[in-house]
Amino acid sequence: MRSFLAFDSSPRFLIVLSTGITMAILLVMGGVYSVRKVDGYVGAMFDGNVSAIGHLSNIRSAIFDIRRLHWRTFALRDRTQTIEYSREIDAQLTVISREWALYDPNGVSSGQEMLLANQIRVELPKATAMVRESLLRLKGDDYASIVQWYQERIPFLDHLDQLIARDIATNIEQGAQLAAQSKQVFARFVWVAVALFCLGVMAIVGVALHWRRQRDNAVRKSREHLWLVDQVFNITHDSVIITNRLGQITKVNPAFETMTGYTEHEVQGRNPSVLSSGRQSPEFYQAMWQCLVDQGHWKGRLWNRKKNGDLFLESLSITAIPGLNKSDLHYVAVCSDITQQHMDQEFQGYLATHDMLTGLPNRLLFHERLVQALARAHRGGAKVAVMFLDLDHFKDINDSLGHAIGDATLIKVAKRLKSVLRDVDTVARLGGDEFAFILEDIHDIAQIEPIARKLLASVGKPIQSEGHQVSVTPSIGVSIFPDYGNTPEVLVDQADQAMYDAKKSGKNAVRFFSPDLGIAKIQAERG
Repeated sequence: MRSFLAFDSSPRFLIVLSTGITMAILLVMGGVYSVRKVDGYVGAMFDGNVSAIGHLSNIRSAIFDIRRLHWRTFALRDRTQTIEYSREIDAQLTVISREWALYDPNGVSSGQEMLLANQIRVELPKATAMVRESLLRLKGDDYASIVQWYQERIPFLDHLDQLIARDIATNIEQGAQLAAQSKQVFARFVWVAVALFCLGVMAIVGVALHWRRQRDNAVRKSREHLWLVDQVFNITHDSVIITNRLGQITKVNPAFETMTGYTEHEVQGRNPSVLSSGRQSPEFYQAMWQCLVDQGHWKGRLWNRKKNGDLFLESLSITAIPGLNKSDLHYVAVCSDITQQHMDQEFQGYLATHDMLTGLPNRLLFHERLVQALARAHRGGAKVAVMFLDLDHFKDINDSLGHAIGDATLIKVAKRLKSVLRDVDTVARLGGDEFAFILEDIHDIAQIEPIARKLLASVGKPIQSEGHQVSVTPSIGVSIFPDYGNTPEVLVDQADQAMYDAKKSGKNAVRFFSPDLGIAKIQAERG
């Protein structure tokens, strides 16, 4: 007994005891610190990134729906449908306001994100005001004016969409970094705990058991938070692709499967080049990967091909994300299908230069082609004929049979005019029942007479339209470059004068412009 007491009171025992107690205290402190650290990372990831991504995605989706509803309104031009679309647009504005209030400022979690949020905070009210102004404008009937007005604001909406997309990408990157940091903290703590356990197992058994319970709770919380992150990954509308450092696909989300038609099983282990459309050169991809190596991120647009062979245009953002080990590297690509947006932009260009009823060039495109035709004629020493055609008594058709019959008549006349002229010539509708032509490569005025007679005969034939037979005749005025004019404005004015002289002389005739408007009359042949 005395020997045991002597042993217990020896300096070695006290050292071991004090060391064990110290290790236990350090282990407890390290465990609490690590659990709090991991929980802090995961909590910040959920509160500052996952929720933010959801709110921003809802805002972006609402803006896209507003733009889609605008273009449907412009395309249909139906008053009843316009009112219905206006209600839907107003509802989407409410969604934007609610989601932004939920996001800002609670969802802003970094200085980089704060910069983007500040920009969006400035631009979002402008977009809302612009949309509300468009709703007011849609109450009128001047769709051409509102289309032009809205088209001028497309770059601003694209800019706002890019800001939101960058904010979403920033949150995804921050979330991934927080997840990586939480895993790293947890791994380090496990290593330290094992080392301390080996050195002082007898002294810290109780503490170790307590630590295991704490660790299990931390793991459970981490899994819950990671499950939420995985849900965001699965429900986001943007396609997400994750690859390893070799460019081999390791994971895709459901949006990718919907966008491309490929399942995750079909693309795992393959390179994203499986989507290549062949429309980008090898140099394009070399520059893209060099940018990823040098800067760690790349953003741009490219054409890809779906599983069924359809091409689609996507907005792509790729970010390099280091793994837990320095040797590990992953690439995360966030993709948005912007094919419809691209088609809308092309359609906007078409609306700006073509008549919606007949599909013919409008006054703007007619003037551009006339300027080009005069330049070519000047260089080649040829003549250019500018012709104006107005339908006689067309107002009577609209008044007696209705505008639907009148529109059908204009469409039929436009097809006949195109069939008479050459492919190199231009047929345009300037408005109402007024058409204009540009005849190039004219070397003798005598070349115009057969064309004029064909126009008179073709337009003068009876037209069957919705059970009615209507007849119209044309009055045509012609001006010649460079005989009496050498600018588009002068030639157009001369052709207009000649056309009105044809109407005064009895209609169904062609007049060439001359100083006295008294020569070169061609009357329609009658049976």
